[in-house]
Amino acid sequence: MNRLERFVYERVKAQPWLKDSIVMLYRAIFSIIPGKTVISKRPIKVRENYFFGFHDKCPWSGDNTKLLAHHFEIDNRPPLQGDEVMIGYFTGDDWSDFVPTITTKAWNWQTGAMLQWIGLGNTFIFNDFDGKKHVSRIFDTDNRSTDELPLPIAGISPNGFYAVSYSFNRMKSRLGPTAYGYANGEEHDVDKNVSPSETLKLVNISNGKIIPLLKLKDIVLYNPDQSMDDAYHYFTHALFSPESDKIVFFHRWINSSRQEFTRMFSCDLNGNNLFLFPTKNMVSHITWKNNDTILAFAEINGVEQYYLLNDRNDNWNYLNEHLFSENGHPQYSIDGLIITDTYPNRSGYLSLLLYDDKKKSVDVLAKLKRSGSFVGGIKCDLHPRWDRKGKYVSFDSAHTGTRSLCTIAI
Repeated sequence: MNRLERFVYERVKAQPWLKDSIVMLYRAIFSIIPGKTVISKRPIKVRENYFFGFHDKCPWSGDNTKLLAHHFEIDNRPPLQGDEVMIGYFTGDDWSDFVPTITTKAWNWQTGAMLQWIGLGNTFIFNDFDGKKHVSRIFDTDNRSTDELPLPIAGISPNGFYAVSYSFNRMKSRLGPTAYGYANGEEHDVDKNVSPSETLKLVNISNGKIIPLLKLKDIVLYNPDQSMDDAYHYFTHALFSPESDKIVFFHRWINSSRQEFTRMFSCDLNGNNLFLFPTKNMVSHITWKNNDTILAFAEINGVEQYYLLNDRNDNWNYLNEHLFSENGHPQYSIDGLIITDTYPNRSGYLSLLLYDDKKKSVDVLAKLKRSGSFVGGIKCDLHPRWDRKGKYVSFDSAHTGTRSLCTIAI
């Protein structure tokens, strides 16, 4: 953002309807100006009508030979209850050959079906709808067999032993099925501001045992804020630590004016050692740097920035207060490099950024112009993700006019 854009943003961010209207009008005016759809330093491999989903998971198998993806044949519209997408993976040279495997009815455009590999093996997991409730299914690519867990999952521990689960129906209730929830499924108390039954849960993948960790109603009462009064609350964005011994998660609430607030917690795998991070009002996207440090775009002391936050104490540092002021979707490589992105600028360009924390330098790898029809819950953010070797990045893009799964060599 330039200074004028930042000035306007700070004054309208508490009024979502006004902010969104100004952004759409602003971009519509500048979209009239012609420009290239792609500005890139490196070739980009485009796979139209495929996408992966969020930035906090690795779509590559443990041996880096398979690239997970969703394949769709519907228009760019919100998912409906019966809509299916095909799940499969790309293999071969430059991951060019798609192998279809199984379909799902529990998905959205932002996070897909929470598709992810289990550990470093050849099995992956995804969410589905069995006609009554959301479940998760495990697919073995070696023998093409399927297993089932009784709950939908959000994240898988890196060691492949556990999953973390929360309600996807609560996200659908206020955000709509195209944001982070699904178009199907119901719960008896989903409309209550604070569900007495909603619990952050740990799931043992080998035997399906469910371990309740933290109740939503207890989290709401933990160091409460006035903005939580008469607001709608839910869990979201749960991730395991790199050593699989901790979970970080968001407590998010939306008030009657549709203003969104978020705070971030961590806990052990039994729900103990609950820790509230020292952010204020907003945390958006996160990634673990190591087992004790989280990179988050958040607000601290009134400043929205990328912060390096210590787990279990209130210490924090800027990632680079001079280079970053825009929200994005970060992920660390095995070499400690950061890949992230930006939202569309005034001309509709999303940037793919490579940041070297040792050199304190940022490299703009590509700028991709997104069509104006990809907005709201059906938007197509880049959501960049590293491969297992830190040599390639996959991302979703709509610069061709069609949502596509892309890869670029770093």
